[in-house]
Amino acid sequence: MKLCVWASRGAFAAAIAAAGCGDSGVAASETDATGTTTQATSSGDSTSEPAPTTGAPTTSGTSTVGTDSATAATDDTTTTTTTTTTDGDTTTTTDGDTTTTATDATSTGPAPFCGDGEVDDGEACDDGPGNADDGNCTLACAEAVCGDGLVHAGVEACDDANDVDDDACSNTCALATCGDGAVENGEACDDANADDTDACLSTCLAATCGDGHVQAGVEPCDDGNPDDGDACLSTCQVASCGDGHVQDGVEQCDDGNADDSDACLATCQSAICGDGEVQAGVEECDDADADDSDACLADCKAATCGDGVVHTGVEQCDDGNDIDGDGCTSACTVPTTCEDLQAAVPMLPSGVYVIDPDGVGGQAGYPVFCDMVTAGGGWTLLERSPLGAQTIGKALYNDLPVNAADPANARHRLSKTQMTALRDLSTDMRIDCRGEDYLLTAAGNLFNGQGGPNSCFNWSQVLYKEARLKGNFVQNKTICTWHVGTSEGCAGAWHIDEVAQNQYGCGLVNYPWKGAAVVSPSADTFATDPNTLDAVGPVHDCHKPGAARWLMVR
Repeated sequence: MKLCVWASRGAFAAAIAAAGCGDSGVAASETDATGTTTQATSSGDSTSEPAPTTGAPTTSGTSTVGTDSATAATDDTTTTTTTTTTDGDTTTTTDGDTTTTATDATSTGPAPFCGDGEVDDGEACDDGPGNADDGNCTLACAEAVCGDGLVHAGVEACDDANDVDDDACSNTCALATCGDGAVENGEACDDANADDTDACLSTCLAATCGDGHVQAGVEPCDDGNPDDGDACLSTCQVASCGDGHVQDGVEQCDDGNADDSDACLATCQSAICGDGEVQAGVEECDDADADDSDACLADCKAATCGDGVVHTGVEQCDDGNDIDGDGCTSACTVPTTCEDLQAAVPMLPSGVYVIDPDGVGGQAGYPVFCDMVTAGGGWTLLERSPLGAQTIGKALYNDLPVNAADPANARHRLSKTQMTALRDLSTDMRIDCRGEDYLLTAAGNLFNGQGGPNSCFNWSQVLYKEARLKGNFVQNKTICTWHVGTSEGCAGAWHIDEVAQNQYGCGLVNYPWKGAAVVSPSADTFATDPNTLDAVGPVHDCHKPGAARWLMVR
């Protein structure tokens, strides 16, 4: 049995003391005016009586704990606690107005428990009534820590008592949020930063092309849309010419290749005539200019004879047709003589054609009659007239044109200017009577025999390539010819000396014809030029009555 006597500061302390005593019953307690509380156990072996407020406690065989009855109280309160055990060892300590008697180690008191306010063995803390599962010290007298399954108020947002960091409550007892550095369910990544240029966005989604954020070192651009017509492609590459996508307002086309021969150039501009690139199957050429005089026309067609445009340095003319007699041949040349025309178009028949003796850029061309048959063809007719019309060659000295613009007329003679130009271009001359007799002479002898300015005649040896006189035919024979017309007052005609003795006037010892000598015709056979001032007599130029006299050069 043990008896406890204490002076209490309150009912709670009394309850603790009673529990420490271990008795099953507790008698009624009272506190007198001095603050002394007397309590006796209900055991039959224990009695209680008041103890004096001062003085040493008395101990006898039977433990008696008592408190004096009412004593006058002053400002001080004295509390005396005496504990008596059956072994008889009691220690009493008095300090000032307060006397405390403590038992030794062998004494027994209330058993420690979690919540008694004392940190006992096995306890990390004990806040007494302050223990709480959401406080610093739990109801189990353990310090609140993250992971204990208890949410520490004001400190933890959650506590799911596990070490899984990707659930709704992190291992730091914080609610899972994007940016906490832990990848939770519903997050593709979490790098704990707000940088949208790295591999993990601030929304905890993995950076991808099309998310509207440019991933540094990976994407040149990202506009967050699938439009390939703007400056950033749906592949997050910067739009550029050659990527196969037409950038609105910048490119006209983009076929993804560098081929400049298709409809879209390597510059992403639509192929057009004049861009300097030949579009296959569409353009024949493209020299990037509008010059129609070069090899490529402004419409990107190759310059050709007959296109109506003169190709400089290549064509002399181009009248857009294939007519050979209009001054521009089908070979796009400008014939200066009939021989020139024949060379350009070998199969042309005899007829009237336009020639231009001074060529392109000078005097305009004019029509002439071209003999494309006689002696190989290529002859340009200077004069045609019936017998007795006018003497041949007069126009070389006096400008006496006759139907110059009508080469097909029976009476036709070019102007002096025209004859002179043709003379300068020719090497052969032919006097043809269009009968059995004719003469063919060298153009170099055309003006042989000219005398002084006041002379109207002289003799000269003329080399005839061919001559048919009175049925006799000779080739490359020199014949004495009388030239008249060395001045403007002379008739300007050729006289063929058919009298043998007159050949000596030119220094010829023999007449040149084969066979019998040619008899000089009568005056009735050959008419004279009515305009001649020649008093020599009949002019001998054709040798058959009624023959048409032709003078041609080549």
